[in-house]
Amino acid sequence: MAAFWQGLSHPIRLRILALLREHGSLNVGDMVTALGIGQGHLSNHLSCLKSCGFVVATPRGRFMYYQIADSRVNDLLDLGLAMMQDHAEGVAACVVVGPANEPNRGFFLPPGEDSL
Repeated sequence: MAAFWQGLSHPIRLRILALLREHGSLNVGDMVTALGIGQGHLSNHLSCLKSCGFVVATPRGRFMYYQIADSRVNDLLDLGLAMMQDHAEGVAACVVVGPANEPNRGFFLPPGEDSL
């Protein structure tokens, strides 16, 4: 069970899921541009998300397109955001999560929102 949740524990993986949620389906080149990270770095995160069952890849011509694998992933993201909004102060104060001087470290934020 911990490995499942680990798949959602990295800010880049959450940003990938947010992009796919917003756009439906994207190829690696589109995501590299949108996220501003290298292709190798992105591929590692996509591999993790794919292994955990969060995304699927579909070939289209020369490219692989990724999309959210299961509508329950969106439900998880919605629930996580709601829980985060309800408990943001406590999570921000948690020294296990990360340094207190980084207020939005790793939290999933919907596109266009830069803070809670």
